[in-house]
Amino acid sequence: MDAYYSQPIAKGNTYKLLDNTADIHPTKNSPFKVVIVGDSGCGKTSLFTSYIRGYFPTDYEPTIFENHRAFVQSQTNEILTVDLWDTAGQEDYERIRRLSYQDANVVILAYSLDAKDSLLNIPEVWAPEIINFCPNTPIILAGLKSDVAEYKVDPYDAMKVAQNIGAVAHVPCSAKQMYNVEELFDACFNVVYNGKKVTPGSPSKRTSGHFRSHSKQNSITKSLNSITEGIRRRKNVEREPERVEESPGRYQDDYEVREPDFGYDNNYTRVEEKSGCCVIT
Repeated sequence: MDAYYSQPIAKGNTYKLLDNTADIHPTKNSPFKVVIVGDSGCGKTSLFTSYIRGYFPTDYEPTIFENHRAFVQSQTNEILTVDLWDTAGQEDYERIRRLSYQDANVVILAYSLDAKDSLLNIPEVWAPEIINFCPNTPIILAGLKSDVAEYKVDPYDAMKVAQNIGAVAHVPCSAKQMYNVEELFDACFNVVYNGKKVTPGSPSKRTSGHFRSHSKQNSITKSLNSITEGIRRRKNVEREPERVEESPGRYQDDYEVREPDFGYDNNYTRVEEKSGCCVIT
């Protein structure tokens, strides 16, 4: 999988999506739940639809609330039952969206590579919401619309956001080109399959987890503030041409795509060693 990074828990099996009309006998296990959240229009529904149908949808309809039941078969012939929950990013549907977090096993947190605000809203809106409603649920950060000609999001910034929210993987995807779509969902299924401890908690455990999450949320919010300020500063201030050479390996401006060099930042390297994740180049 061509991911910005992926921890061992998100690796392992590959899964084949089965035809729902076939005679399917799932392996005895409870259905598990994958929820996707992120800004409206960032590509969440297209990602889910492309995975389910096997091709990119041409018509866009804003999502209010939708879910799909799917069956996937592992390389060891185990058949898993998966509920895929799509959500609305609009503020008007906030109350409805929050209901989807209950009993989630994995959350896909999506942003669009052609919309810088969609990344900014992760530390400001989405990460605090996830931590509040399902503090112990693994997060996979997905950079959607990777097929666009001009990236507006610096992968270095996205990587630091992913590290600071504790994402188990950070994967670039293109639903239009079906790039990394199956691989992203394989990562979701592996997180659940590999992490047998990741099971929906009872209401009482969820409540206690909510209180325990405050320190985690405060820590994440504090660490993300500096990242957010840096992204906004680069967004609002046009950099001088002579400053291009000051940051080798980084994006030279908001519209010129460069391959990020994740090895030069010592702080990032230390975080990588503690988390146990690996960078795939």
